[in-house]
Amino acid sequence: MPTKPVNWTCYIFYGGDIRQQAVDWLLDQLRAIARLPASDADDDLVRGMFLASHEIDGMSEWQIRGGQVHITSADDRYRYLDD
Repeated sequence: MPTKPVNWTCYIFYGGDIRQQAVDWLLDQLRAIARLPASDADDDLVRGMFLASHEIDGMSEWQIRGGQVHITSADDRYRYLDD
């Protein structure tokens, strides 16, 4: 992770496989990140999106916004990633 923003935004990307028993750990990490306080006068909180694919349950969308992680079914246009 950068030590300071390039311009006004920091980006973080993650791509990888995790085992089912580690999903709660990862979600806890994302929830902690989502709760980070705003760092400037604009009051912008962390926001982002992950697509999580499960062999049995299919794909879901993890949205980081408003200080929380919201989990919904992924849009059908991303289904090709499950193939």
